[in-house]
Amino acid sequence: MWDRAILKSNAKLALKGRYWTAFGVCILAVIIGGAFSIVTTPYNLSYRDALSGAARSMELLAAQSGMMNLISIGNILFDVFITLPIAIGMSRFFLHNHFGVTDLNTLFSGFRRNYLNGVGAMFVTELFIFLWSLLLVIPGLVKALEYSMVPFILADNPDIPGSRARQISRIMTNGEKGAIFVLILSFLGWFILGSICFGVGLLFVIPYYQATITELYIYLRDRAIQTNQINPAELGLISPAPYNPQV
Repeated sequence: MWDRAILKSNAKLALKGRYWTAFGVCILAVIIGGAFSIVTTPYNLSYRDALSGAARSMELLAAQSGMMNLISIGNILFDVFITLPIAIGMSRFFLHNHFGVTDLNTLFSGFRRNYLNGVGAMFVTELFIFLWSLLLVIPGLVKALEYSMVPFILADNPDIPGSRARQISRIMTNGEKGAIFVLILSFLGWFILGSICFGVGLLFVIPYYQATITELYIYLRDRAIQTNQINPAELGLISPAPYNPQV
């Protein structure tokens, strides 16, 4: 079994001397992820004004509504083709950071290394999670935890099919979903504290959280390789990564 305290300790070691680079990567990811919403905010506000204005004509409201539908579609497309590759790039950055390699450009590697495969794999994964969430909150949460390793798997091997990435993620998280959920909950205090000052503090928590989840992935990956549940070649690894018996 892995231990939360050791994972967090390893995350702090991984960030030592490299925290601000990781912080910069997280800020860029947040800015890019919210870019479309930021750009369309003025129009969203004008639409609300149109709805609240009693003197507005029905034609104007219809036009505003049609534009809002286009904006919603645009937001979905932006998330699929921009935000999802950024998520893969961010996972790859923190994987590289674990081994002492930091490069801001790694954040954008999802656009350069088999872009369409990454987009397709992440989109279908997110779609599955969404569809399960329509049933009830709990099934959606279980699926989200089950597929939580997919971005890291794609970061390790951009060529792996989405179906196999999800299968490997299921193997890695089998019997671990409850513990992973508790690990995520252990950051709740940090997130609440980071929400102070209009949420700006959250930006300082994200690198620590992401580094910890990365440590978890590396442990689960190495264990699955050591127990012959997956082939290291599938993840682009020539040989199994070093196994840490302390975790």
